[in-house]
Amino acid sequence: MASALTVLLGCWLAGRSGALGQGSYPKPSISVSPGGVIPMGGNVTIRCWHQRLGMRFLLYKDGDGNHLRYTDPASYVAEFPIPSARREHGGSYTCRCAYRTGSAAFSEPSDPVQIIVAAGPPGRPDFTQANITHLALSAAVLLVLGLILAEAYYSRPRGAP
Repeated sequence: MASALTVLLGCWLAGRSGALGQGSYPKPSISVSPGGVIPMGGNVTIRCWHQRLGMRFLLYKDGDGNHLRYTDPASYVAEFPIPSARREHGGSYTCRCAYRTGSAAFSEPSDPVQIIVAAGPPGRPDFTQANITHLALSAAVLLVLGLILAEAYYSRPRGAP
């Protein structure tokens, strides 16, 4: 009984210390700039930072199993730029960090940040639905005018000029 308790306590302490490969460092912080809704084609940067120098930062997107990218910055801050954002860039992102060499231990994931990519290009509203409505209305008007013209043509007397 005492040996099973010792094994359980040892496993718990190993997990808390990071000997099992995760959680040995405090979680990094994460931010996105600019915040809010990003226009399609706009630029966005995800920044991760940690209190320790010499860390490798790994960026994760929710739903993807593996990290998207990693970087070894010279400072405490890692930047992950996303130029010309597209709809598939939207989602929830987190980052983790680990020492660059040797250790397989990773930090806990950061708190998530959200990127929302708007439907249209920056500064231009989407007029697609309005254009379809206008085209349908124009087609209906042309059809009515064609019917009026056909009715006038066929209702006149045959011998009249």
